[in-house]
Amino acid sequence: MRTAPSRTPLVVTLLGGIALVIILGPLLALGIRVPWERFGDVFTSPATAELLRVTFSSAAWATALTTLFGVPLAVAIQGRPRGGRLVRLLVMLPLAMPPVVAGLALTAALGRRGVTAPLLDALGLQFAFAFPGVVLAHIFIALPFVVVTVDAALRQLDPEIPASAAGLGMRPREILRKITLPAIGPAVATGAGLAFARSLGEFGTTLTFAGSLPGVTRTMPLGIYLERETDPGGANALGVILIFFAIVVLALAALPSALRRTPEPRSRAIGELHTEKLRALTSPASGGVRVTADGTVFPAERITAVVGPNGSGKSTLMGLIAGRLTGADVAIGERVVDGPRFVPAAERGVVLLTQRPGLPRTTTVAGAITTATRDRSLTAELLDAAGLSALADVPVPALSGGQAAQVALLRALGTRPAVLILDEPLAGVDVASAARWRGLLRAAAQDRTTLLVTHDAVDVATLSEHLVVLHRGAVSAAGPTSSLLDLPPDDFVAELAGLSRIVGTVMAEEVDTVTIQGQDLALTGIFSASMEGTIRPGDSAVAIFPPEATTLRLPAGAQEPKESARNVWRGVVESVTASTTRSGTIVTVAIGATRLSVPVTRRSVLELRLEPGVTVDCVTKALAIRVHPARRRKKERGEPS
Repeated sequence: MRTAPSRTPLVVTLLGGIALVIILGPLLALGIRVPWERFGDVFTSPATAELLRVTFSSAAWATALTTLFGVPLAVAIQGRPRGGRLVRLLVMLPLAMPPVVAGLALTAALGRRGVTAPLLDALGLQFAFAFPGVVLAHIFIALPFVVVTVDAALRQLDPEIPASAAGLGMRPREILRKITLPAIGPAVATGAGLAFARSLGEFGTTLTFAGSLPGVTRTMPLGIYLERETDPGGANALGVILIFFAIVVLALAALPSALRRTPEPRSRAIGELHTEKLRALTSPASGGVRVTADGTVFPAERITAVVGPNGSGKSTLMGLIAGRLTGADVAIGERVVDGPRFVPAAERGVVLLTQRPGLPRTTTVAGAITTATRDRSLTAELLDAAGLSALADVPVPALSGGQAAQVALLRALGTRPAVLILDEPLAGVDVASAARWRGLLRAAAQDRTTLLVTHDAVDVATLSEHLVVLHRGAVSAAGPTSSLLDLPPDDFVAELAGLSRIVGTVMAEEVDTVTIQGQDLALTGIFSASMEGTIRPGDSAVAIFPPEATTLRLPAGAQEPKESARNVWRGVVESVTASTTRSGTIVTVAIGATRLSVPVTRRSVLELRLEPGVTVDCVTKALAIRVHPARRRKKERGEPS
């Protein structure tokens, strides 16, 4: 199979062709002017050999030093995003500066009468009109090529990879050596090749700063310029020699990227996950610890589900706890890790796993896990217990999305973290594999403190014992999962729990019922006797009832049917959508600004001819509705929510 070709607009092709002619045309013309019968003599002459010696030695020194200084500069730019743009602009300056001006600048700084002349004389150093001056001129001109190339490669590197490594306890130097440098290796080679090629052709800066001393500072470009005055044919031959070597250098520089292939994903058999064995291999020695973030407590050795609408701040809160972000009061156990003093992610003992696996892409599955465990034998045991031994020798880029997610979870567990944060890491895993990993998390719930960011109601109900709800960047409710699902604090949790929720004000209290007035409807329900306190007219209240307690009917006209249901609300069908529930269809009814989702059978949809715009009556018995005091009443009394 091959990628389907894409068609390029004709005008783009024509303009691109003109650009190519502008580059190749002069080179072809130069080739026509070369006296090829003399080419061998020019190439083997002692003068040419001397020019090549000075040129290649200065280019080699300049390339080595440029790479030595340029790569750290590019890495440093990435670590300082605020000043990075200014530094990038300054690095590009030599490319825009006229070569003669660059030579004058070097002369002013390091010349025999330059600013640093007294210091250089004291140290016995001389750059101007000396071979070191040639090298320095080349460094000044070629440095941007290394920095720009490596900087571009670093910006394309998935930031989740080093961030994940830091969370696993890897120090900055270790991340740089084991992850960053291998990932940008081809870019470093390309940048070095470009710097070498640029050094081969450097002329103006070298001539102005280092002069043209035969055998000392005279490089090929300077020799070609002088030869042009006395022997144009010989100068053309020297020019072709220089172009040939430049092409060879550029080809060698591009070779690592050209040879680098992204392996194709292929099917591998996934074995059985041995829960107890894997649990024993991944359990932290000292158990879990309590986590506190801006006053919200995540209990130790429990699974806490963190829920909220998209954009509510769940991932931000997890980043603050894990040390990827700063700006909150965070404590891991009794140790304050953010606030007065910031503790880096590598020192927190908190592992955050997101939907992006964050695996280093220059190694195999076993190598990626070993970077975290630092123990090859332990890695083999972990892979065997997880049923992933067949993936051990697979390059990370060859993993499918689901395989990478499972390897990343195993890698995170392999460090035996006391606090594990899972930000929907199993979203891309198939149902069967996800069920196995959820079984492990459920069995090992008391081994560590687990924070689970999820939108899955099954995860919330079956895995978590504690629930934290976020809304608009702040925690709106926290408490036992069962309590918050029974009495949802907001519409999002109500939908997650599969309940309808209406907030209103108590209008009347009868012997066994309470009537409240919501934004668009009045309803009557049963006051929940399990709740503490009483409820009176004027109080705020919340009505909770299952969607299946509501039935739909068409309006009967002036003569309404007699029935025992106390609640009949007229609305308009907003949507009719298929559902995976037994009812088969969910009908959303708009009653003013209030929305009710009502499950109905497909047969009812056909018989009632339900479609958007149809007016219906929503009928709900009072016995199905439970009315509770609003949670804000507790906050007013100073009780926790």
